[in-house]
Amino acid sequence: MKKLISCIALFACIFTYTGCNEMEDDGSRGFMSDATIVGDSENGYYCYLDHGGLVISYSRELADKERGYFSFNYMENDWTTAPNGLKYIDNAHVYASQEYDVIHPITQKEAEAKHITDKDSCFVPSFLSVDYPSNGYFDINARFATVIKEKEENIYGEVNIVYDAAKQDPDTLRLQLCYNPHIPDGWSKVGNISRTVSCDISSLASLQQWNDSVTIVIDDADKGQYIRKIRKNDFLKPTVKVD
Repeated sequence: MKKLISCIALFACIFTYTGCNEMEDDGSRGFMSDATIVGDSENGYYCYLDHGGLVISYSRELADKERGYFSFNYMENDWTTAPNGLKYIDNAHVYASQEYDVIHPITQKEAEAKHITDKDSCFVPSFLSVDYPSNGYFDINARFATVIKEKEENIYGEVNIVYDAAKQDPDTLRLQLCYNPHIPDGWSKVGNISRTVSCDISSLASLQQWNDSVTIVIDDADKGQYIRKIRKNDFLKPTVKVD
């Protein structure tokens, strides 16, 4: 809902051909999107949009950003065409509306050694949803944070994605989600709030000789399975090169 409201507001004021305060079109444009960020301030931050498209920015705001939900503000004449015909937006102003924490899959053996998969440490949070994979990541949204009344603060729980290499096959990637809220003893759990975590699956690109189409299955013993399709190339992260 927050994304929807932000998007509506931004489109109303920027994306239309008339600004909020002026009747004439000054060429300014804008939109919001989930994106993967690679690059640096010197050579440019390459912002790959989840549903296709590329925006290049030199905004210092993007330093150390990897995944998130961003606002993109640019001028109409910032559209550029590469020699290979690719159209992209160059030199946009980009701001992070929400930065996602990034996690990396760990093996079943490693998870067991760290007691991550122990019954009292591995929970499936409520209101879980899994977005479609893109650019080497997929996003997971759930109530991954706990509101603690005593301290008037939120505690971010630990999120892990676990895989067993022996249980994979060329057309199916099977994963286990483990969430540990890490609520301190003696503190009352007042409620939970939603949080988005992004899982970097690029390290799994060489786990199998994947088929062109792969089904990601995240098991939930209580509520069934969360299934998403991915292309083999979607295991790969984008580059900073425009041909």
